[in-house]
This record gives sequence, structure tokens and C-alpha cells, in this order.
Amino acid sequence: MIHKISVVFFACFFSAGLLQAQEYATDKGAGLFNITGNFSSSGGSLFEDSHGHYSNSAIFGLGASRFVARNVFLGLGFGYGRQSQGDWYSTTYGIGPHIGLAAGGQKSQGFPFITFGVRYYGANFKTDIWSGNTVEAVGSDIFGGLGIVIPIRKYVGLTFEGNYHALSLNDQNDHHYGGKIFMLGIGLIGVFYK
Repeated sequence: MIHKISVVFFACFFSAGLLQAQEYATDKGAGLFNITGNFSSSGGSLFEDSHGHYSNSAIFGLGASRFVARNVFLGLGFGYGRQSQGDWYSTTYGIGPHIGLAAGGQKSQGFPFITFGVRYYGANFKTDIWSGNTVEAVGSDIFGGLGIVIPIRKYVGLTFEGNYHALSLNDQNDHHYGGKIFMLGIGLIGVFYK
């Protein structure tokens, strides 16, 4: 159900911006769309467990933003992550809004931006590989980030970004889990304007 609602929201939110005339990527009505992904599999004596299992990690994210005023954008993001090693695993997911400011104009070689947001965040992880016990925890992810988009074609840009996340989760037994994540990334972003 939440998947269907998210798809409809992204479609309405994104297409509404395409109906207005814009001259540059940060003009009111312009839109941004990005998809990110990462997979790693680590082995050898540094990473394998006592049974020789590799440590695997996969992360997927997607986001859409619309400029509601010149240089000011609102958006929605979704993220999913999975780590595993042998019988142990951890799954995380988050969805929520963000707001941002971008600088730049029609003659700019790129536009720097800053974002702030909050996401509903959940985690499910196996705590004991022998008994199969799992913990489910939910809470919030409050984050901020800095970055720059460098256009490489009219509707495609290269993005460099750094983010800081502060996580606060509680499980079904009301145990609290807190965490911090600092991320640096590079990727492609779709920039939509007329």
C-alpha cells in the first residue's frame, strides 16, 4: 500500500513541475530525480567470519524534488539497505520529506545546494544466528547535507554530496538504539526544466 502511495505521490509531484516554463534547473517548477545504488562484497581474513562467509552490503535510494520557488526545493526520498554475512543480516529502510536551497542561475557552471530532512526509519536485524531471534526497530532519521550538481548535458548532472544522519530508533520492547552516519557520494541526477 505504501509503495502505491509513494509512486502516485512521486508522479503527481514531479509532473506538476513540468507544466510550468523554466529557463534553468533551479527555477520555480523545475524538478530533480535521482537514483543511487551500491553493492559491496568483502572477503579475506579481514572480513570473512569463522565459516568463510563474505560480508555483503547493498544500498538503494531514490529521490524526487521540485523547486517551489527560485532556488528553493521540496522533495521526498526513499532508501533501502541490506547487510549480510552467513546467517546474520540487517535490513534498513527510510522514507520522508526534505527541503533544500540551491544557488546558481542560467550561466552557472554548477549549482551548490544544501538539504535538511527527516525520514521515518526502520530496521530489522537478526541478533542471534543460533536461535534466529530478530529485532525490529522504528524511529526517525534527521539529516542534513551539502553538495553540488555540475550539468554534463541539458537534463543530466553529476552530483557530489556529503550527508550527516542522526538515527533514533526503539524496538518492540522499547529499547533505544541511536546511531550516526556520515556519507560522501558521487552520482548522476536528472534535471527537468523547459
